[in-house]
Amino acid sequence: MLYQHLIVGGFWWMLPIYILWVLVLVLTIAMAIKYFKSNSNNKKLRELILFLGSLAFFWGIFGQIIGLLGAMSAIEAVGEISPRLLAGGFKVSMYTTTYGFALFIVSFIVWFIARRLGR
Repeated sequence: MLYQHLIVGGFWWMLPIYILWVLVLVLTIAMAIKYFKSNSNNKKLRELILFLGSLAFFWGIFGQIIGLLGAMSAIEAVGEISPRLLAGGFKVSMYTTTYGFALFIVSFIVWFIARRLGR
């Protein structure tokens, strides 16, 4: 499923979001290990996690906007299209936004918990 979404959602739009997912997971694990070893919370690390999640969300929105602009240009050139085809295009345009927003939620939760543990 992830590979299919990578291809269908647009390789150059989905790949950065997948890379950001991996980065956030690795940084979260590193932050947790550091916290449990030395009982210290790295403020820069938790802010980086939140920034990367936000970046994924905005990259997803940007990818959706670019995809929708391309779709609207194609619709304008062709004329009438079926609602089924239009719905399929909207579904594809939502992949980047969905994955980016999901990462933003995860990074926000990690940031919030890390902030509370750091006090």
